[in-house]
Amino acid sequence: MIRETEVPLYHDGRTDATPEQAAYDPARLARLDEHLSELISHNKLQCGSYLLARDGRIFAHRAMGKLTYREGSPDLMPDSIRKTYSVTKFFTAVAVMQLIEEGKLYLEQAVSTVLKPFDTPLHRSITVFHLLTHTSGVYPDPGCMMEPYPTAWFGGLKGYDDWVTNAISGPLSSKPGEQYAYSSCGYAILGEIIAKVSGIPYEQYILERILEPLGMTRTFFKVPVHLRDEVCVTSDWQVEELEWSEERADGPPPAGGGLYSTLEDMWKLGQMMLDGGTFGGVRILSRKSVEAMTKNKLSGVKTHVWGSHVTDYQFGLGLFLTTPTIETPGTYGHEGFGRCGIKVDPEERFVAVFIVPTGIQWAPESVIGTKAVIWSGLL
Repeated sequence: MIRETEVPLYHDGRTDATPEQAAYDPARLARLDEHLSELISHNKLQCGSYLLARDGRIFAHRAMGKLTYREGSPDLMPDSIRKTYSVTKFFTAVAVMQLIEEGKLYLEQAVSTVLKPFDTPLHRSITVFHLLTHTSGVYPDPGCMMEPYPTAWFGGLKGYDDWVTNAISGPLSSKPGEQYAYSSCGYAILGEIIAKVSGIPYEQYILERILEPLGMTRTFFKVPVHLRDEVCVTSDWQVEELEWSEERADGPPPAGGGLYSTLEDMWKLGQMMLDGGTFGGVRILSRKSVEAMTKNKLSGVKTHVWGSHVTDYQFGLGLFLTTPTIETPGTYGHEGFGRCGIKVDPEERFVAVFIVPTGIQWAPESVIGTKAVIWSGLL
């Protein structure tokens, strides 16, 4: 990590407009740089970067801090690659909606019609909608329910022949539709559904139907060897993740957290959503699918994830809706464990992408504070 006496250098990426042309206060950009720089100098962040765009024009694109946790690390750059973890769920949700548009799936479809292990009295009522909205009752993320000694859904075989049966063994955390409980396991199952319904592996589907059409040339499930020195890592185990090359033929698709990406590539996904499903003249989703994904789809659903106690949780089809900060009502997007996120603000015609990695467990200022500073600059 950077020592407290060091001041991180700034590196700028491609832009299409000035902050003034985008009706954004340049003084708030200066404050954003100060905010991230202060967190880096106090060892709360290893590095930080952001891309801001309005009306489809990038007006701020900057990186600072160190690419890796190692002594003598090169600087983080605007086009550095970072594992996005749960931002991958955004892509998975888009893929599900594409298949729904093609009539190959429908929201209220029972998962058991696609995956045989779900054909039991316990699981038969679980639908595609439940998986998309984290209301299936399938194993929540470790630690999600504030359990002091969490276990991983993907850890250790339980004596079953396939990973799906392993993943859903044991009781459900709640009845389907009753409670929101964040589940990467549920999204891995969606990845399996995408593969079964489309007839091609999940990773291939995301590449051919989303990444290539959007021109996301620096987004990967497996980063090519010649680009691995450009990947931001904060720990030894992230290096091991990066170098992992074992085939996933018999394991879960990485649909809940497997993608690596960059600021500009993630912006393309957000801009596609803001523009009603198109980017660069290519249609990825219909306007109606975008509308469906970005509106609240839950009613009277409670949640207790990460210590919250909400009796009427709001969530779109795979997307988080506005959080309790100064973001505009109607803002949506997804964040990831890699301390990164894509946020889309339709009212302000605004897309914000950030990467704020840290080697410590959690620094709320890095995400919550960063979003507050970003939105404060909109004029």
